[in-house]
Amino acid sequence: MFRHIKKALKKIRRQHIRNLQGRNLPKAAPSVSEAILPLDADTYTITPDQLKEMMDEGKPFILLDVREKWEYEMAHLEGATLIPLGELPRRFREITPAVEVIVYCHWGMRSLDAAFLLQQLGFKSVKSLVGGIDQWAQEIDTRILRY
Repeated sequence: MFRHIKKALKKIRRQHIRNLQGRNLPKAAPSVSEAILPLDADTYTITPDQLKEMMDEGKPFILLDVREKWEYEMAHLEGATLIPLGELPRRFREITPAVEVIVYCHWGMRSLDAAFLLQQLGFKSVKSLVGGIDQWAQEIDTRILRY
């Protein structure tokens, strides 16, 4: 077993030396527009009213809650799948990439991170719910507990 570890460490060391010698370094850093997700609100976000309309029309989508389990247990949107943001990198395969994914959290910040991550992982249609479950509870379903 230790022989395999030594062999792997030796390989990593050789790779590191090649990188330091410039053999595997990129010619230039990407531009800002290439390096980050363009923040086009229409493309990457959905309002509570728009989501309600999708639900009423019966459009197919996956509703993904990226809050923690205790938050989900307090209040969640009907039909939501819980995958906390911290678990998403290892559990993303539980989500069907062919269907539009609507991500929400408490206020809309974690869901933006999750949407970005899913897009980087190859999901074509991912949107973050503006204002999260809090805004949904204010505008659409006032029976949902606000916390």
